[in-house]
Formats: sequence, C-alpha cells, structure tokens
Amino acid sequence: MSQGLAAVAAQALQQLEPPRAGEPAAGLATLRRAAATRLRNEGLPSAGQEDWKYTNVAQAGGAALRPAELADCAALSADVVATLQLATASHVRVVLVNGGYRGDLSQLEQLPPGIRIRSIAAVLATAPDEITSMLAAEAASVNALGALNIALLRDGVIIDIGADVSAELPIHLVLIGTGTDVLRGPRVIVRAGAHSRVRMIEEYIGVADTGGVTNAVTDVTLASGATLHHHRLQTESDRAAHIARVTVTVADHAHYIADSIAFGGGLTRIDIDVALQGRGARCRLNGLFVAAGTQHVDHHTRIEHQVGDTHSEELYRGILDGRSHGVFNGKVIVARDAQQISARQTSNNLLLSRQAEIDTKPELEIYADDVACAHGATVGELDAAAVFYLRSRGIDEATARALLTYAFAQKIADDIPLAGVRRWIENRFLGHADYSQLLTTLVTP
Repeated sequence: MSQGLAAVAAQALQQLEPPRAGEPAAGLATLRRAAATRLRNEGLPSAGQEDWKYTNVAQAGGAALRPAELADCAALSADVVATLQLATASHVRVVLVNGGYRGDLSQLEQLPPGIRIRSIAAVLATAPDEITSMLAAEAASVNALGALNIALLRDGVIIDIGADVSAELPIHLVLIGTGTDVLRGPRVIVRAGAHSRVRMIEEYIGVADTGGVTNAVTDVTLASGATLHHHRLQTESDRAAHIARVTVTVADHAHYIADSIAFGGGLTRIDIDVALQGRGARCRLNGLFVAAGTQHVDHHTRIEHQVGDTHSEELYRGILDGRSHGVFNGKVIVARDAQQISARQTSNNLLLSRQAEIDTKPELEIYADDVACAHGATVGELDAAAVFYLRSRGIDEATARALLTYAFAQKIADDIPLAGVRRWIENRFLGHADYSQLLTTLVTP
C-alpha cells in the first residue's frame, strides 16, 4: 500500500468509533469499520493480481494525503465554476467539490418533475438507514478501493428518477477537485424507475494544478424498460490520480448507453461493471482515452449476460503519445444457459510515439452455445501517406497529424448526440472547433 493511502486507511480506523452497546449489526458505523478493517487486512490491489498487473496504484497519492474535510468542499467560488466550458452550458447542473455537494453552485430550477436529487450528507443526517441499505450488499464484495470509499464516505448525490419520466435536458454532474493532497471520495447513486428515459453527464475536473486522489464510485440501477445515456468525462490534472468504479444493473428491456472519455490524470484506472439481469436488457459501452507524457490510463470493463436474450456492444479507442501507457481489458461473460445473446467487443489503438505502449486484452467467457459473440483488437500508427496528402493540400504537419488523430477518435464523438460535448472533444484535439472548415479545405479544388 502506498504511503499516502496507507496513512489514510490508518486514520480511518482511528477515527471510527468502537461499537456501541445495542448498535444494529448492519448500521452505517459497522459498515464503515468493516470496510476500513478490510482495507487494512487486504491492502491495495497489487501487480500480483491479474486485473491489476499493469497498474500500480502505489503511485497514487503521497505521504501527506488526507481525506477531504468540510473546508475542502467549501473551497471554491462561483467565479471558478463560471469559467467551466461545459458546466456553464448546462441547464441542469449538480456540483460537487472534493466530493461534497454544493447546492449554492448547483442549478436545479429546470429539473423535470419526477426527478429528485439529494445530498448523501443530508440523507446521512436524517435517514442513515437508507444509505446503509444501499451499501450493505456492496460492502461484502468490493475491493480495497471500494472499501476505502465506504469507510470515508462523507457526501455525494442520490438521483431518483420516477417511473415513466422522460427528461429532455441532460443532468450534468460537475465533480471538481481542488488542493494538492486531498483524497476525494465522491459517490453517485442513480436509480431509474420503470420506462424512464434520462441523459446524464458525469464530468470530473481539476482546477488549477490539482493533485491528490479521486476515488469515485457510481452505482446505477435501471428498472424494467428504463434507458440511461451516461457520458463520463475525466480531465483532471496530470498531477492527480483518478480511480473509479461504475456498477450497473440492467433489468428486463432496459438499456444502458455509456461513453467513457478520459483525457486527464497522471494515473487513471476506471472499472465499469454491467450486469444484464433481465431478458431484453441491452448495453452499449464506448470509450476514448488519450494520454501523453508519462500518463497511465487503464480501463477494465466487465459485461455479464446473466440471462438469455441480452445484448451488448463495446468499442474502445486509445490514442497514446510520448511515453504514456494505455491498458484496456474488456471481459464479456455469458452465464450458463443464457441463450440467444449477442455480444460484440472491439479495441482500436493508435500510437503516436515509439515510446508509447498499449496492453489490450478483449476476453470472452461463454457458458452457453446459442450465442453470437465476437471480439478483436488493433494497434497502429498514423498513415504517412495520409499525412503527406494533407500536407500537399496546404495543411501544416501539426494540423495534419491532429486532423488524422481526431478522425480516429471521431467515431466515439459522433455517437454522442450532444453538440456541446462533441465540440468539447474536438477542441481537445485541434485546439479549436472548426473541424468542418478543415474538411472543406480538403474538397476545395
């Protein structure tokens, strides 16, 4: 365990009070203590474990790492939020600073009827058993990092979406990190009622030169016939570490459509676990990760087809420059007798430097025979002939390379039906949002 996270775990154990006489066995304090003890006994995941062989979380944090406190959550002004490109464009905004909910920076006036957003801290103060019931099942199976999130859980948001609710405006979660030594542990809980339809942006940002560690957990439950479009964006500082786990349960005829875009963080590890639990359940996972310098970005996905007539599609694209390292491990599991399912998984990767490295491992684990499953992976570099062609049309080399790089990423961007998010991605590659003008240049005689 790294010095920073080890110190945080030890502090968690010291701060958690001993059990009181008559305390319920499933009480929140009991769950916290059990999680902290598990972290102490098991330690962080290590390279000796197959799922962590390429990602050394001992690099996360430093000796001075400390859990976020109330003052850290208050340490941001409205002026800073006003400068955030996507946040200011959203009509429905939920802001968390260092994991703590900030109602004064949020904007919920246009929240549709039937959707309720609550601060976890407020629920802990008034109805702690509600949080306990949500965490009880998870506490028994999470890894050490999930246990750390439970042990230090302070705040986050619960989003309840009523049955048959259909929201046109996306709910934009803006999770902002500040400080150089803070361990942020935000938790997002989404419960979508039957036949509801909602779009959510979950954006992680580091202001200034933020360091520290983000240890985020997002839990999604989709009831029968519900649809959630989930766009996850991560652009934290290269000095920060971003560790996240997304767990999704999908009931019959429900649909989970997700995009994971990772541009930031010196060390990033994102786990996405989807359980297709009801017949007719579907999921589509797209991912785009871009790294340069010495950045390390690791995506692990797991899709479980637990019953028959379930369907999944997955496309991840990685772009790596400098001495960066990318990892993609996608596992699809088809349960015994889960017949008539379809699953397709693709990993495409572009290396812009001879020092960049990618480890990609698509996996299928099938225990049924009436299935249609496929997976594949590619690794390549920019086409020198294509660069030459663009140069011959009067485009300088840097712009030509940027244009071709963005063309590789464009499939992921085009599948996001939010013009603001697509422009934001385009700007990350080209430094502006006039990709269409560059294309016009190519067809002009």
